[in-house]
Amino acid sequence: MTRSGTQNECLFAAFLSNHEPSHVKEALDIFDGVNAMQEELNQFERLGVWRHVPKPKNKLIIDLKWIFKNKKDEDGIVTRNKPRVVAKGYKQQAGIDYDETFAPVAGLEAIWIFLGYTAHKNFIVYQVDVKIAFLNGELKEEVYVSQPEGFVDRTKPNHVYILDKALYGLKQAPRAWYDHLSNVLLENGFYKGKNDSTLFIKTDDMCTWFSNLMTTRFEMSMLRELSFFLGLQVLQKPDGIFINQSKYIGDILKRFHMDTSSVAKTHMASGTLIGANPKGKLANPKESHMLAVKRILQYLKGTPNHGLWYPNQSGFDLVTFFDADHGGCQLDRKSTSGHVQFVGDKLVSWGSKKQHCVSTSTAEAEYVAAASCCSQVLWMRTQLRDYGYNFNHIPIYCDSKSAIAITCNLVQHSRTKHIDIRYHFIKDHVERGTIELYFVNTKYQLADLFTKPLDEKRGNDTHLTGKTCVTPSHQVLNK
Repeated sequence: MTRSGTQNECLFAAFLSNHEPSHVKEALDIFDGVNAMQEELNQFERLGVWRHVPKPKNKLIIDLKWIFKNKKDEDGIVTRNKPRVVAKGYKQQAGIDYDETFAPVAGLEAIWIFLGYTAHKNFIVYQVDVKIAFLNGELKEEVYVSQPEGFVDRTKPNHVYILDKALYGLKQAPRAWYDHLSNVLLENGFYKGKNDSTLFIKTDDMCTWFSNLMTTRFEMSMLRELSFFLGLQVLQKPDGIFINQSKYIGDILKRFHMDTSSVAKTHMASGTLIGANPKGKLANPKESHMLAVKRILQYLKGTPNHGLWYPNQSGFDLVTFFDADHGGCQLDRKSTSGHVQFVGDKLVSWGSKKQHCVSTSTAEAEYVAAASCCSQVLWMRTQLRDYGYNFNHIPIYCDSKSAIAITCNLVQHSRTKHIDIRYHFIKDHVERGTIELYFVNTKYQLADLFTKPLDEKRGNDTHLTGKTCVTPSHQVLNK
């Protein structure tokens, strides 16, 4: 960087405050704080968010409050001092001040699939930020709010505002924003994903056109390559995409004063069993539980730059592994299900969850885990149809031949008649050919990591630690 570039950076930083005011009076004492707050209110006028009206009788007036936050980039550098006017939405009454509140939100698994697909196609992903997203959503209800603290009109102190558009804090604000954004995209040739209503698709290559459309309809930041999104740091390279959360890890370690702690090589010591420990030393809840969490933070301390690698030279076949830890819970003896899903060599979904029932055998625990894994695979199968893929005969690998035998046996016998009927739907999908179960040696069972603590050597054998996450060669998988 040139000397002049360094000076420009320093000049920019000088006008930004690292301090976040805790109340309005403190913000008003800061010159830049007043300007930023006034700019927030000016945006309301430009967008036609509200109108100044006399206070109506027998109408709920929702109070407003100021929230002050600093916006930071992936390096933790303050890029913007952002005051925001927020409505105290908890005072709203259902059926009067709002009706529908649900708004679809993209889940992380959908984001993993999207990034895996773009890496496979060697696409460049761009991002834009809507500066005041919720203020674009049009309200259907009649909602009144008070004048914001510190900016009360002295000539009309008893007036209030009637809202034409949504404010942050209103219960219906996310719904109103989604409806507005959805209508804009649909009117301009996009179509929604059949399974994911947060996915909008247009197959033409029109990056410049899309950028112009969005900046014309909304106040947005400049179009740029995706690098920091929902706490994820995304590095797009010629041979793939690397994703990690080093900034988030650093923030967590600092928050709990673990940034100078020692390092652990695994998440949990092998053989560890955590129970209620009623006689243990109290530490909300017990000291043994606190030490288990501390161990996780120590592992993160030693692996801040580990993450997911999505190579663009691998295939895009859907492959999954599942496993179960029989009776692992020390409190109720319920088992734990674990699963991992790949598209090609890209890890896009994983999970670990205690089962709802008590299994009487390892085979039963594995069978219940198989049903849970099958549900996830079916959701992913539907999701991937929006990307042009229609998967059948999806391979699912487990290390229990007994569970595979139960799954493939269409006859209900004494060993399975007590199992809840909801777990038997997997047999139907095996018969249809939607999925196929295969046996895999425990050494190559990648889902082991999500059902029990592993020692360092066993953890490395799963190929799920480090900067790459790959499935083992299909040659070692025995049918």
